[in-house]
Amino acid sequence: MSEIETRQDQARSQQQQAVQATAPVFVRACPGAGKTRVLVERHCLTPPGPRRTGRALLSFTNVAADELRERCSGNRPDLTAYPHYIGTFDSFLWRYLVRPFLPATPPWQHVLSWDQVPAAVVGWRKVPLSVFNFSYDLTTRRTQVTWEKPGTYLTNSKNTKEDYIAWAEQKRDHLWQTRGYMTGHEVRIAALDHVRNTAVTDLLRHRFFEIVVDEAQDCSELDLAILKHLHHAGLPLVIVADTDQGIYEWNDARPQDLHTFTQQLPTHLELNGNWRSSPPVCQLAATLRPALRSTPDLSVGEHHALDTPVLLLPYGRHGKKISGHLDVTDASEAFAAFAARDGIGPADCLALAHRNNAIPKARSSPAPRLPKERDAKALAWAAAVFTADEAPPAARSHALQLATAFLSEYWHPKSTGTLAETLVAHDITPSVMRRRAAAFLAQLPPVDATPARSWRAKARAVLKSQLPRPDAQLDAPKMLSLANTDLDKAIRSLIGLPEAADDEERPATMRSSSIHQAKGSEADAVLIHLPKPQDIRELLEAWADPSTHTESSELLRVYYVAITRARRLVTLAYPYSKHADVVAHLDTLKVDYRVEITAQPPVG
Repeated sequence: MSEIETRQDQARSQQQQAVQATAPVFVRACPGAGKTRVLVERHCLTPPGPRRTGRALLSFTNVAADELRERCSGNRPDLTAYPHYIGTFDSFLWRYLVRPFLPATPPWQHVLSWDQVPAAVVGWRKVPLSVFNFSYDLTTRRTQVTWEKPGTYLTNSKNTKEDYIAWAEQKRDHLWQTRGYMTGHEVRIAALDHVRNTAVTDLLRHRFFEIVVDEAQDCSELDLAILKHLHHAGLPLVIVADTDQGIYEWNDARPQDLHTFTQQLPTHLELNGNWRSSPPVCQLAATLRPALRSTPDLSVGEHHALDTPVLLLPYGRHGKKISGHLDVTDASEAFAAFAARDGIGPADCLALAHRNNAIPKARSSPAPRLPKERDAKALAWAAAVFTADEAPPAARSHALQLATAFLSEYWHPKSTGTLAETLVAHDITPSVMRRRAAAFLAQLPPVDATPARSWRAKARAVLKSQLPRPDAQLDAPKMLSLANTDLDKAIRSLIGLPEAADDEERPATMRSSSIHQAKGSEADAVLIHLPKPQDIRELLEAWADPSTHTESSELLRVYYVAITRARRLVTLAYPYSKHADVVAHLDTLKVDYRVEITAQPPVG
């Protein structure tokens, strides 16, 4: 047996241990470890036939939950239906720990954010409630309201920051307690209150024989408090996480809190076989982790024999020295050229940056802004994104959500419940609704240079043809509002898309996004742009400090996520002024790299 076969057998053995392990158990899975496959195989071990209890498979995004559902459906369709549950952590809390235990009135609604509630503004300046931070103290069980960036809201205002904070607290309590609106934060507070009741946890224990939480590094303090109560109540938990990828500290998710919680679980398993990345990518990523886990993950996939070093593309000038790449545009063009020499096309390239304004734009297709409105521009955006091959998964998912909302509003205009409640009330399953939404988007007119008023008329005609059932009779839709100033503008320009080429087909483009948006995706070649000398200095200082690593620094975790998106090639682009520092650091780490300062790769 060869060395790679031995390593692959080891990786498969680790997967099988995770598949068959008895809950409660904590599984640490490195990037590319095949954890989705493990969870699906574990679920498929459920004996067929009628059951009184089921398994809950939970993740933190609809995209991840949909992938679990689709993979399970391909093997055993019965595993996606009652008594099992596959969905997001938020929807699970709402469905099983909150909504059943709320009083009959007011008409409760679970909303994604306060931006979805028109009345969620405070003061004469109509400051959105979503700009305030509501934090819950587990000890005092009280909520504290803060406002970090008042900015121009308070310019020439007679009211103070403290006034607006007080109004925000009052408005939020009114919308929640009186009108029944609950965002994910309020849902978690209610779930934590209910889960302290043994009668509630007894019901849940008789409903589910196991609860699996994927991507648990995204758990907030409130999430972990809820899971702690479930664990102590005897509900078998399977916690799957890679704490090195915890990049949502702004949402109160901290790796140390997860570590403290998982220490209570009796069984710990490790998946360190990386089926995605080459050895150089694994080696570079490992240098960001703490010393106890600095051994690179085992590269066991199709790229296990590649030795392509890190590619450095410094740009600009420093003193009398000048790079062939004058700016980041030149560097990103060179990245695409070098990737092509290795047989990697633009569609398999991904350009990343920590901040949105630093994302390389050359030959790339930046992830579009996800609209919050419900108007004609939002529908046009959804149609354009859904039909674009290079659209990020998160954008396509949002496009489907928008289409679903438009259809539901047209079909059931008098509904006062949440979208999920409306679908249940009219006996429409989420999978059927997604298919109807996809068909609706596919039938919409092309998003091109057509005047917005003409495009809207055609879109309304398409919407009218989408009936909930063949015998339904609905009035012509009056939805899809547009500002008068936009009526004669090209619909394509209103959503920020460039003019289409008339005489030739558009060339393939590489994807681009912020690092946070790219989490969960992968590409053969990844370009990471470090735009400012100060940012590079902070990164190198944290990287070089033995006391700083992915367990203690979110900055390092962000770049860990960026590096581990790559299958074959990691490229760094940065100002030439910091080139010597970058090279010196990689030399210290004994990381192989090559430097290119010409715009095109050599021939041959």
